[in-house]
Amino acid sequence: MSVSRARQRQAGEKIDRAGQVSKTLTKPLGGWIVAFQEAIGMNGPTLAERLGISRNSVYSAIENEQARTISLKQLDKIAEAMGGRLVYAIVPQEGAVEEIVMAQARKKARRIVQRTRAHMALEEQTEGLRSEEAMIEELASEIQREMPKDLWR
Repeated sequence: MSVSRARQRQAGEKIDRAGQVSKTLTKPLGGWIVAFQEAIGMNGPTLAERLGISRNSVYSAIENEQARTISLKQLDKIAEAMGGRLVYAIVPQEGAVEEIVMAQARKKARRIVQRTRAHMALEEQTEGLRSEEAMIEELASEIQREMPKDLWR
């Protein structure tokens, strides 16, 4: 196995683990800042003092988090001021990384097979061909295995 393929596999495993963990998390109603404050018993003025900002800035940060416009940098500073740490990840919407890669390989394979079959039909060479789906699956597996960097072109 090549080094790049091994790194891709390791990254996929890490993302899949994060995806599994993320399924158990739901964003608290008021957001993570408010939930963490409540959990540790820290009020807004104390958080503002620790951050060296105004109370209004803390409340703006809370509103920004709820609106999903807060920066990761700001959220990280707030988490640290409360004795926490920011954790974020990009995980598959559903399933595993491998499923995303295979779906893309199938799309690419489908384009190739359909183009090839169209050319063969023009030359009347379609007799005895396997089904289109079987050809797509075989080619998709080959694309995924041999050309992972070319998948998204």
